[in-house]
Amino acid sequence: MQKISLSSEEVEVRYATWIKVLIDLVKPKNLYLIGGRDVAKSTEILADRAIDIIYDMPRASFAFIADTYVNLQTNILPQIMLGWERKKFYEGYHYVTDDEPPKHWPKPLVPGNFFKHTISTFNGCRFFLKSLDRPSINAGISVAHLFGDEAKYFKRAKLNKVLPTLRGDAVLLSRSHYFMGQTFCTDMPNPAVGEDDWILEMEKKMDRKMIGIILQAALVLNDLTLEYVNARRKKGNERQIENIQRNMERWKRRLRKVRQDTSFFYVVSSLANVDVLTMNYLKDQMASMDFEEFKTAVLSFRSSLPRSERFYFKLSEKNFYQDGYNYDYYDNFGLKANISQSSGGLRYVQPKRPLEAGFDPGNMMSLVIAQHQSDVLRFLKDFYTLVPEFVQELAVKFLDFFREHTNKLLYLHTDRAANQYSKAKEDFGNKLKQAIEYREGKPTGWRVILMSVGARNVEHWQEYNLANEMLEGHNRHLPKILIDAHECKELKSSLEMAPMARSGGKIQKVKKSEKLALERLPLESTNMSDAFKAVVCQTKYLKLLKGKLVVGSTVKVF
Repeated sequence: MQKISLSSEEVEVRYATWIKVLIDLVKPKNLYLIGGRDVAKSTEILADRAIDIIYDMPRASFAFIADTYVNLQTNILPQIMLGWERKKFYEGYHYVTDDEPPKHWPKPLVPGNFFKHTISTFNGCRFFLKSLDRPSINAGISVAHLFGDEAKYFKRAKLNKVLPTLRGDAVLLSRSHYFMGQTFCTDMPNPAVGEDDWILEMEKKMDRKMIGIILQAALVLNDLTLEYVNARRKKGNERQIENIQRNMERWKRRLRKVRQDTSFFYVVSSLANVDVLTMNYLKDQMASMDFEEFKTAVLSFRSSLPRSERFYFKLSEKNFYQDGYNYDYYDNFGLKANISQSSGGLRYVQPKRPLEAGFDPGNMMSLVIAQHQSDVLRFLKDFYTLVPEFVQELAVKFLDFFREHTNKLLYLHTDRAANQYSKAKEDFGNKLKQAIEYREGKPTGWRVILMSVGARNVEHWQEYNLANEMLEGHNRHLPKILIDAHECKELKSSLEMAPMARSGGKIQKVKKSEKLALERLPLESTNMSDAFKAVVCQTKYLKLLKGKLVVGSTVKVF
């Protein structure tokens, strides 16, 4: 490759990882990327590729897709828009959200008079928002390219119902090799914890030889581009410039031809961004993880916890519901609005009934909110704080989210082991009760009843037997367990990743994950599962448990 010989006034220098450069050179029709943490999949790769496709298919329609509409609005789109701003693709100049675009902008090929929850660009493109938990909004929409982040949360069957929306005006758009393409990014999926690994199968679609040919041709065009830029700096070089331009056009046509119908699949670790992250970052990650966790989170190796090694071995997809959002509530907010999440946005909460909560104190304060509904114990929401945040901040999160709940009675269950704190004058249960009932010295209207005062500690084997019996859902004496997969994200992960071991012939929940680095506790530790335990292992449920229970290596019959 040629060396650039331009002054600082003539170029803008940007840093890019080698994987970003590779993707920019290949520019495939379909991109399937699995990347380790901090590879900047949203702000760099997805955002930049979207800009490229906007310019390549003017007036076309596209779609951003996510597992839930709330996740798309609150997490994914803000990151993509941040990436656009970094690349000087500005709102109000290059695109508008939730509003009719300026009259002088070109009209989209697919007409429409609705603009809320859409993004319109200066060259007539329009982005629609799709989610797998709202199939109704996917009907009747035709798009020329699909973009998706956090693809490990996309259930294969639901995604297959969205893919038919990939269609469009082939006469006007098929000159672009991006037409009918897909762009999906994620970190390494783990099927053992309910994530879908469909993206791994996309490797079969990649023709490695063709990718090599594309890369070689792209490097030739890159050299010609540098030659052209340098020639432009010299006067009297018009003929040379014309020759270079003709050569560039030939190679552009060749590239367009070989890029048609190409798929590029790649798995990359966090090491791709080591120049920015630094080796100290990687050393810190290594020091705070066991090697299996480091392989998955940083090195992007596949990993799983076999069901036989799980503490909650009866936990399955049937225990999670995906349709927990009330979109009549969320549709009132625009894309750029400061969305105020609350219990009003929950489909299955019953505001006239009391709530139950499980609380586990520590350097991570964990709180799960449940509601007993007929024969179901439904987990609606989880909250947590990390030091220096404490009980007061946890209470504020609860109060703000459930501000619309009309029955302000909360039954608070604490992990019985936490009762030991009261001996050291650290009664966290009472502290949380006070913080919920009084905010800045004023009554909140909530009444909290402490349910675990003086209760005996629940042994691991007792939780193991009771929790798995309730998760299986076959015991008519016990409520079935249903968990909101999206609003109880930390609880879901904690339950799925909690290991089981035997010590002295007795079943134990392995809790070494609670010693991880602070920022890793919410999704990777057993802390939240202990808050779950506080709700599940109530005395009334323990008494209702019937049948044969494994106690250590013996069988105990009730």
